[in-house]
Amino acid sequence: MASPHTQIFIDKWHRIFAENDPALMWPLIHEDIEFYSPAIYRPKHGRQSVYETLALVFDILTDYRVTDTWVKDHEILFEFEAGVGKYVLQGIDRFQLNEEGKITHMKVWLRPLTGLKELARIIAAKELERHLSSKSGYQKAIARAQIRTGKLIISLKEGLK
Repeated sequence: MASPHTQIFIDKWHRIFAENDPALMWPLIHEDIEFYSPAIYRPKHGRQSVYETLALVFDILTDYRVTDTWVKDHEILFEFEAGVGKYVLQGIDRFQLNEEGKITHMKVWLRPLTGLKELARIIAAKELERHLSSKSGYQKAIARAQIRTGKLIISLKEGLK
């Protein structure tokens, strides 16, 4: 049996994409939310961190549409499709809501691997730029050189196998 808050949440989630406004997510997110996605390095915790990640993903994905919905008590699963670059992602968003209808736990599953890798690459690049935005030109150059060196080492190791 569904909670009374689940239909309200579902309607609000669809409204976010219909109105193309990620700011509408903020009131749906609980202060102590946990967020898991294969497209990010480690889980995110807390409203601000999760909101920033969801808003970032919102700007990356195109043509997001829910293709199916399952509801059980305070849990909602959205099956969805969305574009990322030249790829079409298919996935499932799993939300656990509290008694007030706010997300306390969110997990995302994505396929195919090519689309997931593209999404992860774009997220990492955007998060790096956000992190570096407050750094000096010298600090930015050092960070970028470290990343390029790390990529080169990985490529060399792969080539020697």
